[in-house]
Amino acid sequence: MKLRSLLFVLFINLLAQEIVAQVAVAYYPFQSTLSVSTDTEKPLWADFRIETNSFYGNLNSELDLMWNWKRGEWVNYYSGVGWNFAPFAAASDLDFTNGYLFATGARIKPWTAHRNFQVILEIAPYVNRQWDGGIFRSSLGLAYNW
Repeated sequence: MKLRSLLFVLFINLLAQEIVAQVAVAYYPFQSTLSVSTDTEKPLWADFRIETNSFYGNLNSELDLMWNWKRGEWVNYYSGVGWNFAPFAAASDLDFTNGYLFATGARIKPWTAHRNFQVILEIAPYVNRQWDGGIFRSSLGLAYNW
């Protein structure tokens, strides 16, 4: 409960600071996940992800707080923590929190003339809410940073 509250407060604070700044939109086709982020070029940024192929009662979302530990002209390397939850869980009599994750990845900017277009490679070990099981997730996505 404390981790969830902390992540929520950090996300709201970061979002309030970034309201007039850039926004990034990404799509992870193999996971069918849509992502909206604050400016991914800043040292600290937030990411909200939602599954696009889920039923209403089983819709999974994710709130991540990321840190760019190395920023460059061609690639940004980042790590962060996340919270996976089901916003409509009560309607299906399910728990709200699904689990937690630690993500690390790279946002590659492959074209000189179009630095806002990015290719994302990410790995994110995920553990369920009881901390007794999990998976090792890997993601490939495309993003555009406005």
